[in-house]
Amino acid sequence: MADTQEKRIQIIFKADTEHGRFQDALWFTEAEYEKVTQEAIDIKKQERINKWIAVVTAPYIEITSDEKKAQIQSEIDSFIERIVALEEQKLLVI
Repeated sequence: MADTQEKRIQIIFKADTEHGRFQDALWFTEAEYEKVTQEAIDIKKQERINKWIAVVTAPYIEITSDEKKAQIQSEIDSFIERIVALEEQKLLVI
């Protein structure tokens, strides 16, 4: 289990993009921070920014009622399969 008292270093960063302002933070343990280069930090920042832009610019996909019903039924079927498997395990234990 990790030591919750370990000191951590936070690097807060912001980016103004054509899609709005992005703000986030990178966290490092002291040991990690001593080893990381500024170039690696800049790469991590840009990765976070790129992922955010991908989310906010992703096209909206409307799910039809039939698609939603099929998705829910698939989840129900999966739960039923899991219940059956657990019941079988229970019988083996008894």
